Amino acid sequence: MLDIIQIRADLHTHTVASTHAYSTVNEMAEAAEKAGLQILGITDHGPGSPDSPHIWHFRNYKILPRRIGGVWLLKGVEADIMDENGTLDMTAEDLSFCDWVIASYHTSCVTFERTAPLVSQGYKKVCENPDVDVIGHPTTAMFPFEYEPVLKKFKEYGKLVELNESSLQWKCGALENAETVYALCKKFEIPIVLNTDSHHSSQVGKTPIAEQLLRDLDFPAKLIVNLEPQRIMDMVTKKRGIQFSDNDTRAHRKESS
Repeated sequence: MLDIIQIRADLHTHTVASTHAYSTVNEMAEAAEKAGLQILGITDHGPGSPDSPHIWHFRNYKILPRRIGGVWLLKGVEADIMDENGTLDMTAEDLSFCDWVIASYHTSCVTFERTAPLVSQGYKKVCENPDVDVIGHPTTAMFPFEYEPVLKKFKEYGKLVELNESSLQWKCGALENAETVYALCKKFEIPIVLNTDSHHSSQVGKTPIAEQLLRDLDFPAKLIVNLEPQRIMDMVTKKRGIQFSDNDTRAHRKESS
């Protein structure tokens, strides 16, 4: 039984680089440290979103330190799934500059009819993209999908399923849908990641609605990967070769002139 849930890595947050968010990287990192986090994912919107930063924002990640204060940074993106074929708004080369990739549907980015079969098709196709780590907020009513076969596909391809605090608080139908989605994740032992999707530093690391949902479901702690920061570090080290040390010398792709 989950009595206390304390995430140690908040892996979906937005800074002022996404213009509907309100805090800087330093402010977010300071809030993360105060919240007891060890890892903070900076995941501003990809270029398909109306308020996204320029692609140079992601390609210039090399200038950001690996750690601010006592918090390790994952320099990532919330990439947009643009269609029913799982196409992302960033190329593989663009994504190579990122440590952490969330793939999400947003109504501002798609033009296809958002039926459950077509959304399901898009989710299944985006699973095939090796750069994607997490499927972002898959519980909103705006993007219905065929739960069981799609969730099984997420597991097959090793994609973490995000439980998104912001969606549960603000998005229509998200809480009701989440009850079904994460009950199935429990049933089929599908790993999840519990994130805030913070758009202001005051929200970093705080997931009360999601925590209560997981307690109600008696969700297994072993399936919540960001309760243990080392699990995230191991995943990122294995996939992208990042070393979590002050001497990190991760190579970055050269910018073309």
